Amino acid sequence: MEPLFRLIRAFPIFVYDIMLINNPLEMNDWHFPKFVKVVILMQSLMLLSLFLSMKGVIIPVITPLIGFVYLSFVPGYLILRILRLHHLGSVKSLLYGVGLSLFVLMFTGYIMNICLPVFGVKTPLTLTNLGICFTLLVLVLCLLSYLRDGKFEPLNSDNCGSCIDIGKLYRPSFLFLCLLPFLAVFGSYLMNLYSNNILTICLLVLIVFVLFLVVYDCIPEKFYIFAVWVVSISLLYSSSLISSMVWGWDVQNEFYLANLVLNYSLWNFSLPDAYNALLSVVMVAPVYSLFTHIDLDHVFKLVYPFIFSLMPMGLYKIFKSQIDSSKLAFLAVFLFVSFNTFFIELVTISREMTAEFFMVLLVLLILERKYKPSIVALLTVFSVCLVVSHYSLTYFFLICILGVTFLMLVYNISRFGLSRKTMGFNSSNNLGLLLFLTVFTTIVAYLWYGSYAQGFALKSITDVLGVVFLNVTQIVGQYIGGSGDVLSFALFAIFALVVVGLVGVLYLFVKLERQLESYEDKVTKFADWLDYRIVIGVSVAVLLILTLTLGPFKTWIVSVLRYMNFVVVFFTIMGFFFFFIEMKIKKFQFKYLAFAVMAFVMLIAGFLLPSFRAAFNMTRIYEITFLVLALFCVYGGIKVFESFTKGFNGHELGDSVPMKIFTVFMAVFLIFNAGLASVISDTSVPMSLSNGNLASDYYPLFNSAEAGSALWLSENKVSDSIYADVYGRFIFNRYIFSLDKIALENGVTDFTSYDPNNSYIYQRKLDINNYYLTGYTGMNDRNRVYLNMSVIVDPKSTVFDDGDSRVYYS
Repeated sequence: MEPLFRLIRAFPIFVYDIMLINNPLEMNDWHFPKFVKVVILMQSLMLLSLFLSMKGVIIPVITPLIGFVYLSFVPGYLILRILRLHHLGSVKSLLYGVGLSLFVLMFTGYIMNICLPVFGVKTPLTLTNLGICFTLLVLVLCLLSYLRDGKFEPLNSDNCGSCIDIGKLYRPSFLFLCLLPFLAVFGSYLMNLYSNNILTICLLVLIVFVLFLVVYDCIPEKFYIFAVWVVSISLLYSSSLISSMVWGWDVQNEFYLANLVLNYSLWNFSLPDAYNALLSVVMVAPVYSLFTHIDLDHVFKLVYPFIFSLMPMGLYKIFKSQIDSSKLAFLAVFLFVSFNTFFIELVTISREMTAEFFMVLLVLLILERKYKPSIVALLTVFSVCLVVSHYSLTYFFLICILGVTFLMLVYNISRFGLSRKTMGFNSSNNLGLLLFLTVFTTIVAYLWYGSYAQGFALKSITDVLGVVFLNVTQIVGQYIGGSGDVLSFALFAIFALVVVGLVGVLYLFVKLERQLESYEDKVTKFADWLDYRIVIGVSVAVLLILTLTLGPFKTWIVSVLRYMNFVVVFFTIMGFFFFFIEMKIKKFQFKYLAFAVMAFVMLIAGFLLPSFRAAFNMTRIYEITFLVLALFCVYGGIKVFESFTKGFNGHELGDSVPMKIFTVFMAVFLIFNAGLASVISDTSVPMSLSNGNLASDYYPLFNSAEAGSALWLSENKVSDSIYADVYGRFIFNRYIFSLDKIALENGVTDFTSYDPNNSYIYQRKLDINNYYLTGYTGMNDRNRVYLNMSVIVDPKSTVFDDGDSRVYYS
């Protein structure tokens, strides 16, 4: 056996102990010869895969895996070596490596699309051209990494950054966590093939079980970060893998634009569609599809959710950098991924998944306590990536970073005598970097959105700001009267008062700094003395107010979810309150608090301003703001339950009891968000747990038979006029397309504009079974309306019927 051991040890990732392997997530810390061997191996495998694919040989699993690993990791880790970024740890190395790889992928495709046509190459984005360019690029990056980092010496004698002891991975807790993603995949396919949701239900129950295992210390702390990823990827795949084709709203248009690039091997950047300005759509999906040889549908279903599943790991690092408790950081991330927006709504918005990933990377970098040139370089790169990933999230980030910069400016004004010890926060003088990031991102966004897709992405924010300003003006006008200049002056006066008030509060904290320090014990005693029944009374009052403001109930499930979302907001408010009262969390950075304040302001704006809520969607406002606020919610929730227990029992029950009670609330929150309660009550069942007929009444969802009939109609139609329900028209995006037309111009419209002359009516299985067509009253409220098909359909005009779909012609 000794020769076999020698052979295994000779492989680049293995070290001298057969149970130890070099940590592949920390390749940037390996000895350079070992690192470059892995890069050359991956490059060779990629070239072999491309050669075989050109010969028509596609090896299932192996070919897609090689292409995915090559694109997702190799370029990024090479750039980490060029930047000499070492000792980041597994999570940061992975996140930065994937982020840099996506940057390389997007802008390599972009440069090829711009430059190669100049030299007469009319189809620049073919597999051959991409393969040649990526090979040359990797070789250049290898040379640069050798020149910059070739002499790097690891800290240990094994010439590696860190090692993984395989023997310790056989623990039951780790093996149990590894089971969950497989349950997600198999459960989804069981739903697709047999409409059986038993495995998905088991998955959701086990995810809730993971929460309790962590709280009761049954999972070691070193596995928390892995548990975060496992829960995230399992929730995402349980939803995204439903149906063999992409489902949802926004992803239908994303699919159309990516499919244009894939079919024409060219990106037409002049198409007047805001999505068309986003490289996260028009470059990432087609390039991954070409290199992995998987269809575009499964790129959207597998690749994007995988990248997005890494984002909660970054959140865990952010939360852990602000508090000492790994358990609180885990609970905060678990709360964030429990929102159904995370694993249901966002899996249908690929550009936002990519953008949120980059936004978390930016926040992670901004919160670094020491800035080096390499960190600044990463900030610059990822801010550009955010801009080309999603315009709405870019605007959201810019509003937030402008507010953070202002708060930091006030905090750092020397004549106010502000110090790093104020309010017990750690801070550093990095205002200049924030100013640079704000200005740079604004300029890049303006130039990019103004240059591509005929400026539609830039126009969208001006329209939103105009509507929001009008909405605020109307609200103010109701109270002060007047119009025109009077209202404008009133708005600016209110803004000025808010600014002055904020400065005054900070100034007051400065003046009282010494007193706060000298009376810290008294403040603590005050927090302990506080009549906790007041907190109980406030809680009941808030819930009563929410009851009066909820509006008409849709279903009891939806009502409970709305209540629970408001309770989460209440816990967040209490988190701020207890945090400032106690002032015990000394690790908190003022930058993080500034982000939290801005996030909370935007959350409140979502409640108070209908135009702001309509522009960004309230569920997505929750998603974005709780990237920061989740930690305050967990802290506030635990303190509230501590208050309740102390108020009812007259004494404290220990630190762990309130946390366990809050864990029960989180479990119930996930049960309602994931749809387990809906399955039990058979009300508002989500698509991942219901049969296709019920689900397709809520989202664009198609089966293969419906796609086949749409293809038949696309190939055999004698008229370009096709009518379908509000969902069914999206199925034609994959069959009727043109390089110079946006999706809305493919000739397929919904029945609300039906013209019976020389036109087709396309029906899906839901339409046939229920004998009605589904429409919407509008894209903002999306209230469904139904039309009985007998009004517009003549059964004698049937030209296609396969049982699952039907086509009429008149």
